[in-house]
Amino acid sequence: MVRGWVTALVLAFGIAVAVLGVIAYLRMFHKERSAASVRSSTERHASADEASAGEEERDSRLDRTPDQR
Repeated sequence: MVRGWVTALVLAFGIAVAVLGVIAYLRMFHKERSAASVRSSTERHASADEASAGEEERDSRLDRTPDQR
């Protein structure tokens, strides 16, 4: 009779470990995906900022007279 409850206990432990592993994986996957969307959003804003900074620099060079260079 001892073997029956040991088998059930080991089986329940294995199922619990599997469920916890899936939950941990899904949390990690969700966190990585949300970080990637934030990162891509930040990159879009950064590239727009760089483009506007480049235009401002070009405009300031055009505004200078040859004496100011």
